[in-house]
Amino acid sequence: MGSSNTFRWILTVTFTLFIQVLFLRDLTIAYFAFCFIYVWPLIKAPIDTPPAYLMLGAFILGWIVDVFYNTHGMHAFASVLMASLRSPIFRLLTPANGYDERSRVSLQEMRPLWFFSYLFLMLFSHHTILFLLEASDLDLLGISLLRGFTSCLLGIVVFGILELFNLNK
Repeated sequence: MGSSNTFRWILTVTFTLFIQVLFLRDLTIAYFAFCFIYVWPLIKAPIDTPPAYLMLGAFILGWIVDVFYNTHGMHAFASVLMASLRSPIFRLLTPANGYDERSRVSLQEMRPLWFFSYLFLMLFSHHTILFLLEASDLDLLGISLLRGFTSCLLGIVVFGILELFNLNK
């Protein structure tokens, strides 16, 4: 990653945390769909990002959100789990000819089927574990799964719109 890409990455992380903490904290649709935009930098991380760096970044991002949400490590745990599942998800979705070392995770490079499959698996893993931790009761398993699924669908719409703004870059 070059210095301009690193600077852009830091701006993206800062911007998504700012938006998450100040504007999206209490935003919900029918108490079932929540938008967690702070995971966007983790999802868009370059394919060749070492898993240890990604998990460290996921922990820091999740911990910062936990501080502002007063959720005692739930976001950090869900983010680290999502980051740790990234490599198996890549292996599951690997095209026949593999990935180009310069490939980026984007709608333009990866095409819609791959991109939205990847996005769904990443968001669903994050949101489901987050809501299961929040509920901390298996009697609420159905509601937690419903909240995870609806939040995942909202995230796909929001991140799809964000990708449309990045198509020409």
